[in-house]
Amino acid sequence: MAEEADNLARIHLEAIGGKMRLNLLNSLQVSGHVIIDGRILNFNLLAQRPNHIRMETRASEHVVVQATDGINPPWQMDPDAKPLKPQLITGDEAREFSADAEFDDPLVDYAAKGYTLDFAGMDTLDGRTMFKLLVTRRMLVSYYLLLDAETYFIAAKQSVRRLEFGREVQIETRYEDYRPVGGIIMPHRISVTADDKPLHETFLNKVRPNVPVPPDSFTMPVAGR
Repeated sequence: MAEEADNLARIHLEAIGGKMRLNLLNSLQVSGHVIIDGRILNFNLLAQRPNHIRMETRASEHVVVQATDGINPPWQMDPDAKPLKPQLITGDEAREFSADAEFDDPLVDYAAKGYTLDFAGMDTLDGRTMFKLLVTRRMLVSYYLLLDAETYFIAAKQSVRRLEFGREVQIETRYEDYRPVGGIIMPHRISVTADDKPLHETFLNKVRPNVPVPPDSFTMPVAGR
């Protein structure tokens, strides 16, 4: 099963552009918007290999910056506050933010990143045939990825989120509207549901590859400055 999963990961890598093109992609600048609870939040994102990310989200006149340098805990702040009061992100939110900061998807160099893959059979999604892969990281976190049997693009991620009092929620993330960016094919529409109820939907409006990254973009500022 692991051998078949490894073969699917290699085909997926070639389908999205190949190792050489992927290695040439070192940073991304993304502008887009999120629809959540009927509201539209605009965002600007800066990502740099291997796991640096900075997200600036704006709702009306309120702005929140969240970032991680890939080494220290992720942090957040209101950039307009005087003095600045950056705070660490903690708990499940911190773990999810750090996981989302990985520049490449989980199937790229999965073993080097501490993932194991197992083939979990076939499935269907909206009438399309899917390969189902069980992804586990350091024996702690596991979820399923659905790989489109025609394109070999990641179509969905399925996981379980444990809430208070032991309640479990089925989380599904859909990846759609794949387009080329810097020679790599990546999704431009991402939707998330919990127990089949919509949570939020993200649209990438503009994606620029290999942009210059200002120094200290991901470093937590000193409080009070």
